[in-house]
Amino acid sequence: MNLSLSFSDTGSTLHRLGAPTWLTWTGAVIVAVMVVEHPLLLVSVLVPTVVVPVAASVVHKWWRVMRFAVLMFALIVVINAVVNNEGSHVFWAAGWSLPLIGEPRLTLETIAFGAAMGIRLVAIISAFTLLNLCAHPDDLMQTAIKARLPYRSVLVTSLSTRFIPVLLADANTIMDVQRSRGVDFSAGGVSGRVHSYAALVLPLLSNSLDRAVQVAEALESRGYGAKGKRTFFRERPTTPPDIIAIVALAGAISVAAITRVHGIDAFEYYPTVGAPAIGLPLVVSAGLLLALLLSPIPLSRFVGGQNRD
Repeated sequence: MNLSLSFSDTGSTLHRLGAPTWLTWTGAVIVAVMVVEHPLLLVSVLVPTVVVPVAASVVHKWWRVMRFAVLMFALIVVINAVVNNEGSHVFWAAGWSLPLIGEPRLTLETIAFGAAMGIRLVAIISAFTLLNLCAHPDDLMQTAIKARLPYRSVLVTSLSTRFIPVLLADANTIMDVQRSRGVDFSAGGVSGRVHSYAALVLPLLSNSLDRAVQVAEALESRGYGAKGKRTFFRERPTTPPDIIAIVALAGAISVAAITRVHGIDAFEYYPTVGAPAIGLPLVVSAGLLLALLLSPIPLSRFVGGQNRD
C-alpha cells in the first residue's frame, strides 16, 4: 500500500522540463511500443523508461509502482503460456485435453509472445508513472487548457489524478493509526482480513467525502463557472530545449512508424518464432529510437532553474 504517485521536485534537471515535453515523451513511448514488433525495438523503447527515473532521481517512488508491473509481466507470460497451445517448439505437453483450450502445452512461441506483450505493458505503466512523478499537475492542466480541450473535462481529470496519490497517502496514514490501536491487517483467514480492512475502508471513505466537499467549496470561492477570460496564477513558458525535445520525440514516433511501414521491424511469433535476425536498418532504427527517447535527459540541462514543489 506504500505507493506515491504525486509530483515531488527532486532537484533534477528533468523536473525543469515543461508539461508539453513530458506529455510528448509519454505519447512517444506509448505509440512506439505499440507499433514496433521486433524484440530489439521493444527493448529500445523500454530502456529509456528505466533510465529516466534514475536521471530524475525518482527511482524509489517509481519502483514502488513498477514492482507490480513486473508481477503483471510475469502473469501475462504465464497466462499466455497456459491458455495458448500454439507454437512448434514444444517444451512440455500434458497429454490430455481441456474444454475450449485443448491440450495444454508449453511452447517457446507462447513465452516469446507473452514476453513481448508484457514489455509493452511495463513500458506504458512506467511512462505514465514518470509523467505523474516528473510533471507538475498544474502544468499538465494548463497545457491541456491551452490546447483548447474542454475545461470541465480537463479539471475533472486533473482532480482525479490528484486524488489518487492523496487517497493512497490517506490509506497509509489510516493503516498506521489502526495498527497503533491493535488492528493486524495480515492476521487471520479471509473473513478476519475482510473485517480488519473494514477498519480501513470506512475512515477512508469518510475522508474522501470530506475532501470532496472541501474541493467543491474551494471551487465555489474561486468563482468556478464564472464567465470571462481565464487566467493562470503561474505561466510556464516553453523553452527552446523543450521545443527541441518535442521535435526529437516526434522523430521517435516517425522512426517507429517508418520501421513498421517498411517492414524493418518484421518478426514472427506464430506458428514458429522467428530467428532474431539483426540487420543494419534494424540496428539503426533501434539506436535512433533509444537516442531520441533519451534526448530529454541531456536537453534538460539547458533549461533554466525552474524546479518547483
